[in-house]
Amino acid sequence: MPHTSAANSYLQFIGPEDSLLALNLESPANNPNLNFDISFLNQSTSSKSTASRMAPAPYGQGAPVLGLKDFLKTQSEDSIGSISKINYVPCQESFEKREAYLKTILPNDQSLPNGFPSVVEGPLSWTASEVTEEDWLVSLNAEDVESVEAAMKSYLGKYDSVNHVSAETFPISDSLKAKMKQTVSNLYDRRGFAVVRGLDSSRYTPMERAIIFMGLSSYVGGKLGMQTLSRTGLGKTPYTVVITLFDGLIKSPGYTNVHMSFHNDTAHIIALFVAGVAGNGGGSMVASSAKVYNELAATKPHAIRTLSEDWKLNSFSSHDFDSEAYYRRPLLWYEDGRPILFVARRPFTGSNNGDTPSPLTLLQAEALDSVHFTAERHSIRIQLQKGDIQFMNNLAVVHSREEFRDASIGEGSDRRHLIRAFIKNEERAYRLPRHLDGAFNEIYPNDIASSDYNFRIDPFNFAALSQGPPATSPSGTNG
Repeated sequence: MPHTSAANSYLQFIGPEDSLLALNLESPANNPNLNFDISFLNQSTSSKSTASRMAPAPYGQGAPVLGLKDFLKTQSEDSIGSISKINYVPCQESFEKREAYLKTILPNDQSLPNGFPSVVEGPLSWTASEVTEEDWLVSLNAEDVESVEAAMKSYLGKYDSVNHVSAETFPISDSLKAKMKQTVSNLYDRRGFAVVRGLDSSRYTPMERAIIFMGLSSYVGGKLGMQTLSRTGLGKTPYTVVITLFDGLIKSPGYTNVHMSFHNDTAHIIALFVAGVAGNGGGSMVASSAKVYNELAATKPHAIRTLSEDWKLNSFSSHDFDSEAYYRRPLLWYEDGRPILFVARRPFTGSNNGDTPSPLTLLQAEALDSVHFTAERHSIRIQLQKGDIQFMNNLAVVHSREEFRDASIGEGSDRRHLIRAFIKNEERAYRLPRHLDGAFNEIYPNDIASSDYNFRIDPFNFAALSQGPPATSPSGTNG
């Protein structure tokens, strides 16, 4: 039950017809001796019972405390107290109602959690208007492209697969090495992301594209990460992923054409090679995690506190709420002088294939939406071009993607085709919060030889996974 014994504090439910959950709490300003405790707002439950509801009562009249945790879990999206069924694509109207309501019940003298600063300074904290193209664009000239193609041809003269690509087997010119070193600096010392531009993807076969992508990426991060979907039973294999137009939300939003909310993947660095672009939309959105932190710390300290506490997340390996498929961890840490956001909405929203989302509290729902809308407000939009290679420091930025539409058959060749890799720069990689050690150790194991890597070079459709995985298709999750 909620802890409200320090004052004449009551909970009342204003019924569904009023779409409002009201908390009648005595104001701390009127009672300086009041030990105001709102921690119960951050409690959740695995109970699946339907909450009891009281008849509507005038706001301000006391009513017994009852069923808050179950009530919060059973509301629908159109109720301001609705938190168990928030949408994958955030609803601005629901967020604003929830935000406005919390302002009426939260104390004014909120404080940040111990160890969390009021502001984080430095070039990794930015808003879009402060970012110039020089901060993130690495342009290749004709000599650079010639060096890339010479390295690719040299590699193909010795190897017949992508498995052996490294900085040693893909030698490039000193001037291009300097540009790739600058790319690393962009990720860790400037804005947290970079785009290498100047290649023409249409000039290369799928094998050649993969070799070039892995070759240049090896100068940014030499260790490859595994990308998997546990439901395919294919094991942990690094792979390339092609994103095309799908019929609905198959597994993860990353493998459909829907708008993606701001999130992180389980990676140190995300690398994307743009083999093809969509007919319309599909812009890449990137936002500074430090900027999101700074704004929330200044305007919503309760959101920082909520994000830094344990959340119950669905790993989607089971539909049983009480199974080991659910685990607990925060979504925000402060480590080594930097905030680390590690967020995704899918564990709390599910998807169209029947995923059971994790239950949320009122404060958690508001905090999750606050991250998205704050990131959106400060984000930079990049329209990636064919041949671009985008790199993102996944622990310094959050990213999103606009909805896109591919050309229909017969309309042309404008089809979105991205090749993705998770990489790690072992010299510059951030020290991880302990909660993430296990997941990242699985992504970046030390006991798998490069000869065992599986590279998916050609386009494939994740819709086929509903009928069973192809013999050599790897898989993954994000969003």
